[in-house]
Amino acid sequence: MALKTFFQTFTTDHLGQIFLTGILNVEAFHKVNLEIIQFPEVAVNMTVACDMGKLSGETLAQTVGLFPLPTTDPQIHTFDVIGPEFSALLRGGPPNTDVPIQAWVFLH
Repeated sequence: MALKTFFQTFTTDHLGQIFLTGILNVEAFHKVNLEIIQFPEVAVNMTVACDMGKLSGETLAQTVGLFPLPTTDPQIHTFDVIGPEFSALLRGGPPNTDVPIQAWVFLH
């Protein structure tokens, strides 16, 4: 089991993206759980994209989850491990904008 937490303010890049988790090696796990919320304030409307597969070097992956970044009523999203790597990306925000995030990823 492994738990990674992301409780901080992130700044979107010039394309309005935040690479929240980076690339996580999930080969040794069966499930990935992600809970994320924009907190303590509502800053922007963004979409969470969760990708799994081969994400480093030569890539071949698919989006396994796509949902709005919640501002209230967070939900735990569960994904079966179907590839060696996982990442969560926030996209669709304005460039160079601070976004307060509370999130955790649980690998088991």
